Amino acid sequence: MAEPLKDQYLTETSLDEFADTLVECHPVFDKERFLELVFDSSWKEKELMKRMRHVTECLHKTLPESYNNALDILIEAAPDVKGMEAICLPDYVELYGQDNFELSLPALEHFTKYSTAEFAVRPFIAREPERVMTFMNSLD
Repeated sequence: MAEPLKDQYLTETSLDEFADTLVECHPVFDKERFLELVFDSSWKEKELMKRMRHVTECLHKTLPESYNNALDILIEAAPDVKGMEAICLPDYVELYGQDNFELSLPALEHFTKYSTAEFAVRPFIAREPERVMTFMNSLD
């Protein structure tokens, strides 16, 4: 029987590397706290997408409180983030950037170069379809 996807992605090794990338971009990033929050007592029971969302929530607890500052770090890190960890970046925008279209839409555009923002952009479209489509149509 094949190993479950939840055990193939967002592993201790890949999340450790992800945290190292964040430290490179933001030296005061608390890698230890981030990993402790991620690998809490409920981690093993979570399915893959719940794990991804949990990682995003743990990012929020360990990145700067300012959405703008946190986003700057994630944008800088994006080219070096691989795998499911990369999907946490647009997920962060989806969860915490709904009230800041001016920063969030360009961030989703940036993250799309390295992963997918397909799911993250949907709430923005649902909320302000004309605004999002105008932005998307202005892209090259």
